[in-house]
Amino acid sequence: MSVRRALVATALAPLLGLALAGCQEAEPSPKMPSTSAATPTPTETATAEQETPEEFIRRWQAASDKMQVSGETAEYSNMSPQCKPCQDFVETVRSVYRAGGHAEFDGSTITKLVRVEDEVPTFELTKTVPETVVYDAKGETRTFPPGKATISITLAKRQGEWVVAHFGFV
Repeated sequence: MSVRRALVATALAPLLGLALAGCQEAEPSPKMPSTSAATPTPTETATAEQETPEEFIRRWQAASDKMQVSGETAEYSNMSPQCKPCQDFVETVRSVYRAGGHAEFDGSTITKLVRVEDEVPTFELTKTVPETVVYDAKGETRTFPPGKATISITLAKRQGEWVVAHFGFV
């Protein structure tokens, strides 16, 4: 593991409780929704056709950043409903905020997004994370330096929209 990746993992672990081992579990096969005879509404069709997988991933990362600094988990959770590491992340953020803790940072910057698999849409996202300040429920402050991380993201379609099926550190 690189020093930078270790710093990022260390910086995020106190807030997120996200252990690298939990993120590196075997990737499940995404379950594709069954087809139905119903015709999608024009809004559903336009949304699914207009948003590329890359645009969705950028929106998902923005929702992750927003969730970490606000404690509001619904948007991120809805974008990754069957992704176990994602839902574990949601529960950790919820528990941190319920206990009175929070984090401050200016959000991640995606520096690279590459499609690595076509059949099952899989991408590698590299991002930089600025200095992060974590406040726990006791009012103690921990400051973590900036870092860089690369994650693998597998997508699936659910009711005509992209969702994250799995993510993990590369």
